Amino acid sequence: MITVLGAMLVVMLGSAVAIAAATNDLGGGARDKATKQAESAAEAGVNDYSYHLALNNNYWTRCDGVTAPAKVNQPNASPMQWRSLGGTNAEYAIELLPANGAATCSTSNASGTMIDSATGTFRIRVTGRVPVRTDAGVTTYAKRTLVTQYRRKGFLDFLYFTNYETSDPAWYKLGTVGRPTRKSSSDPTTVLDWAASACGKTYYRNGRGTLSWSGEINDTSNNWVPYTDNCTEIQFANNDVVNGPLHTNDGLLVCGSPTFGRRAGDLIETEAPTSGAWRPNSGCAGSSPNFVGTLRPAASHVEPPSSNSSLKTTATSAYTFTGATQIQLNGATMTVTNTNMGINAQSMALPPNGVIYVADGTCGATYDPLSPSTPASNPGCGNAFIKGTYSKDLTIAAESDVVIRGSVTKTNDSVLGLIANQFVRVNHPVSSGGTPTSCSNKTADPFYFTDVQIDAAILALNHSFTVDSYFCGSPLGTLTVNGVIAQQYRGPVGTGGSSISTGYVKNYNYDDRLSLRQPPYFLDPVQASWRVSRQTEQATP
Repeated sequence: MITVLGAMLVVMLGSAVAIAAATNDLGGGARDKATKQAESAAEAGVNDYSYHLALNNNYWTRCDGVTAPAKVNQPNASPMQWRSLGGTNAEYAIELLPANGAATCSTSNASGTMIDSATGTFRIRVTGRVPVRTDAGVTTYAKRTLVTQYRRKGFLDFLYFTNYETSDPAWYKLGTVGRPTRKSSSDPTTVLDWAASACGKTYYRNGRGTLSWSGEINDTSNNWVPYTDNCTEIQFANNDVVNGPLHTNDGLLVCGSPTFGRRAGDLIETEAPTSGAWRPNSGCAGSSPNFVGTLRPAASHVEPPSSNSSLKTTATSAYTFTGATQIQLNGATMTVTNTNMGINAQSMALPPNGVIYVADGTCGATYDPLSPSTPASNPGCGNAFIKGTYSKDLTIAAESDVVIRGSVTKTNDSVLGLIANQFVRVNHPVSSGGTPTSCSNKTADPFYFTDVQIDAAILALNHSFTVDSYFCGSPLGTLTVNGVIAQQYRGPVGTGGSSISTGYVKNYNYDDRLSLRQPPYFLDPVQASWRVSRQTEQATP
């Protein structure tokens, strides 16, 4: 009997231990479940804010002045405004996280207090919570907190962006060799006027391929003779490689098997529908593009702003120049020459806020592709002539053109933006004028260079990224761009494809850093939508 009772005691003690262990496991399991529910609640809060942002691009500018059910807080609000998830005991709270040293989001200066000037992003913090237990009227919660960063879809998401996949209207002057044209003796409308209003405003899917102009041209004997022209379509040729993501509001013209993208994650977007996302050139039978990236037709429209005037107000007076300005970048400093302002080789630190603006003075001239301007030829025009190396984040904007006069490269992890209202041009000095039959490379010019490299995000708002007199002289080597090229129209940089006859071979590569950061105050598309660019978990007390 004593033995039996002892055995039963051992069994009972073992059962008690097992029950205690199971009870402890149940407590840990319950907390683990609550923690996962809290994470789901935080994700629901992010989705809630993203939903309102999708409905209204400017939702973030309202700060915490939004109506229920969003219940958005300023940072570390007390008490926090919690929103319940229907049918559960989970809740979430959304907090705005101001930038640039601001303590709170201000509706009178939402951009300055919420948008990080270095990255163009804003952040929210969302905490999800689920009650675990209540002791003496005090509830203990399992919490999870997510910090979410939003960024606009913009030019920096793509190595290559165009609004129209057609020649810049300015280049129609090349076809006429600079000779006057008119519709008729009673109608002075020129082929350049027509190209700007017709070809330059029409996507291929809307009939650009059927447009033509008939009029007259003044020949070398000063006689008016019949002249016709069509919209110029520019193709991606057999050996072209787009080493990064692409977006065009137009469709792609293909000859042979050009390569688009480096990997599947590189989006190759066209606003054209599937049937017009790409088309073969009529003279290139069997064309078949190599889409290493993922083709996405019917993509959303990305509209360039018409002007960089906002940067004119952002730049401080010391870094705002009027008229043609030569800028030699020297790491963290620069040397500036501007005869219009009486500045001669002045050494300056790069601007504290990272923005330089070159404004128009007395400037009646526009870019002439047959006779490109120099600092001396148009001293009053707001053209920025740039070369050298940089070691700080920088944006250089010009009211007219940005002209590259040699390689522009980084020396560290810095980023550079080059934004022109008109053209971003690579300088190419030529002699004997600028017509295809009478020009050659001016190799003795101090700004004649071959094998140019540009480490920058390039944005030509109303015209193109191009090479001056690209059709002249012997080949110039390779034009390497590490960054972004965004332009209104396709801009030529050479002739002859990969085996060039004139100008440069293209070597364009996307700088992946630009998917997460931006040059100071870099411009966004008009009404671009916001997207989640990064999300991290923050430890919750």
